[in-house]
Amino acid sequence: MLPKLIVIVGPTASGKTGLAIEIAKRFDGEVISVDSRQVYREMDIGTAKGGKRSESESTKERSAAGSIRELFGDRPMVIDGVSHWGIDLIDPDQEYSVADFKAYAEKKIKEILKRNLVPILVGGTGLWMAAFIDNFDLTQTAADPKVRLELESRPLGDLFAQYKRLDPDGSEVIDRENKRRVVRALEVCLLTGQPFSKQQTKGEAKYEVLQIGRHVDREELFARINDRVDKMIAAGLVSEVRGLKEKYGCQIDAMTGIGYRQICTFLDGVVPLAQAIEEIKKATRQYAKRQLTWFKRDARIHWVMDDSQAITLVSDFL
Repeated sequence: MLPKLIVIVGPTASGKTGLAIEIAKRFDGEVISVDSRQVYREMDIGTAKGGKRSESESTKERSAAGSIRELFGDRPMVIDGVSHWGIDLIDPDQEYSVADFKAYAEKKIKEILKRNLVPILVGGTGLWMAAFIDNFDLTQTAADPKVRLELESRPLGDLFAQYKRLDPDGSEVIDRENKRRVVRALEVCLLTGQPFSKQQTKGEAKYEVLQIGRHVDREELFARINDRVDKMIAAGLVSEVRGLKEKYGCQIDAMTGIGYRQICTFLDGVVPLAQAIEEIKKATRQYAKRQLTWFKRDARIHWVMDDSQAITLVSDFL
């Protein structure tokens, strides 16, 4: 009998985290965040983190050599009394792949199950979620230094246009503003002659999974997105990005995320702040559409309108 796992998906600002917390409280669970941006330390406001460390770990302590994590081991982020894993795993200038996440999540689920608790995966990074649920055998195509160098020298728009021709399905969901990811996807297409999105093959199932999708009407979703961005600005997003820019620059992969790259253009004097804010809202809405495109393809997802529907599904499942 396979261990049971609850998965909550949906577009950004749809209320996934709130639903996960409600389920965790009712059914004795712990949450694993499946978010390719929340893995970065020091990037809190723009990635919509919340809560606090289970050990008192300040920003200064997190960034210092010999952090509290080395003293006490891995600790979850506690949000509304519920432990959340998968947050603050690496520094912004470090790389972290879907394969890295898959290994991390499998380890954490084993630990949660040993505590006789329910593992709850929640997030909107579709490929990361799919890699875990379907136990993907991720592509092992080695990088080609010559191909990589040529691709990295070209403009991002040109790279994405070529990738779209070679992998139409993959181009719909990839972060098209993340040059490193577009370069890697295009590199694999060129080296193998096959679409990058078709090269992840499913392995044997490790878990019995209940997938719940958080549905929000598009008009309400976009209003939530706009409101969230305004709250991020009020909470100090500009100051957060300024500090990261001074420490790491704006060219690293982590700073290509929505919110960070737009504020970087403001700090560089390219656009006024009001325009940068509007561009964040627009990019987030576009990202939400791509997330929905990805998740709507999976017929196993049970879409719910409110938390009560999800609670009933989980109760029946467990």
